[in-house]
Amino acid sequence: MESSMLRSRLAMAAAAALLMANVVVPLIWGDVYPFTSAPMFRDSPVECCSYQVLDADGSPLAADAWLVQRVYDGNPIGYGVGVCPPAVIEQQFGVVHDEAAVRSHFDRQLAESSRQLHSSIEVVQQCIGPIDAQHVGVVRTQKWRISRP
Repeated sequence: MESSMLRSRLAMAAAAALLMANVVVPLIWGDVYPFTSAPMFRDSPVECCSYQVLDADGSPLAADAWLVQRVYDGNPIGYGVGVCPPAVIEQQFGVVHDEAAVRSHFDRQLAESSRQLHSSIEVVQQCIGPIDAQHVGVVRTQKWRISRP
């Protein structure tokens, strides 16, 4: 009877230690598997952007080739899982870039030697956000023609 009581107390102590570690470890050392501060979606973005790149003929080009694909995984910047995301335009999810920032990104892309066959491109930026209290969708669309500098 006494050994089962001891095992029961040890089990309760182990469970309490695990629960305490879930709080203490992320505060002291950060995210150390399997303990995490559960940061997902705490940045609460209100709007985000989706980009489409078209060549001079209007044919779509691959988003990842122009570094406009979305790499957001729900975690704030700096909370990774060993994956180093590419230097996409959307470094912080929820930031809506203005025309100057978009042009700057694509000027750098057009300057690369692998994109010499495109003299100009058209970029379509769709801002996605709340339409009303119950719906989310495209709230505005902007288009820019960007030529090689």
